[in-house]
Amino acid sequence: MIRRLLGLSAFAFALTLAAGAVAQSDEDRARAREQFGLGVERYEGGNYQGALEAFQEAYRLAPHPTVRVNMANCYEHLDRPLEAMHHFERFLAEADGASRQQRREVQAAIRRLEGQLGQLRLAIAPDGARVVIDNAETRVAPILEPVRLVAGTHHLTVRLDGYRTEHREIEVAGGSDERISIRLERGEDEPAAVAEAPTGAGDAEGATAETGDPAAATDAELEATAEVDDPALDEAPASDGGGFELRLTTPVIVAGSVTAAFTVGAIVTGVLALTANSSFEDAVSRSNDPSLSQAERNMARQEGLDAAGLANTASVLTDVFIIGAVAGAAATAFFVIIEGLDGGQEDTLAEGLELRVAPSVGRTGGGATLLGRF
Repeated sequence: MIRRLLGLSAFAFALTLAAGAVAQSDEDRARAREQFGLGVERYEGGNYQGALEAFQEAYRLAPHPTVRVNMANCYEHLDRPLEAMHHFERFLAEADGASRQQRREVQAAIRRLEGQLGQLRLAIAPDGARVVIDNAETRVAPILEPVRLVAGTHHLTVRLDGYRTEHREIEVAGGSDERISIRLERGEDEPAAVAEAPTGAGDAEGATAETGDPAAATDAELEATAEVDDPALDEAPASDGGGFELRLTTPVIVAGSVTAAFTVGAIVTGVLALTANSSFEDAVSRSNDPSLSQAERNMARQEGLDAAGLANTASVLTDVFIIGAVAGAAATAFFVIIEGLDGGQEDTLAEGLELRVAPSVGRTGGGATLLGRF
């Protein structure tokens, strides 16, 4: 089939040159014919790279879609299906005068290549992010058209100023059509770790470290390493303002308990007041019902008076409990503040901090302490 495509391309190319297109000089047409013949000769001899170079030169001198078929065949033999697919598709788009037989053979070649390629639909956020594919091809989000890649493993790098760079290894299967979503997070990339000599070790120790002798590590260096890797240090509260201590002392616990009790009381009495008010309205309605006897209406009137008294009492208690709950909450906050975060500092707690509970004794009594680190 490939030899047939070559023959059809050579014939069409020869006709094009023979027609004497005005866009090329006689010299260019002669050189293009020579390069095209050289490409066919090299192709038939198995020199596909040399044939590709000759066909490219012929196309440069006398551009014609039929030469794309020859270039596509060379790329396919060179195991470069992406470039081959491109030239086959451009031939179908550009060759208006191609015969039906030529189109069928090129379409068959495209179907064959599709099994070696896959498509990625990239959903990248935010817009403006640069996507580097295999450290070569670069796209800028939003990427609206699917990206065609050769089947296999590929590396994506997505970066944008003010955001953390994202690296992603992806596996593309032949004939696949996949969607990849990547959303960058705000922040800066972490700098690469750089080994530094321990401070305060003296000039002699610094000179020894520069020699690169593995046996020259000093005791100070080993101690510094031990301090960095010691997991016990991670459990101790920071003393330089980087952590916090929330002391659950007796006043804090009592004030919090009182606040909770008043809150529950306000809820209970509030529900009771609403129920009594509903009973009062029902009693008023029955006391004014002319279909009831005078005795029933008098009884309803008395029930209304009782319900009104209960509703008033419950309402007053609700107000008292609400005031008590607010005062208790304020007292709890006050005791928490005076106990202090890291001895009274008012630092803002960061997200993701680690907490643990430990018993403690403070100036206002015993209790528990929440220890944490940023």
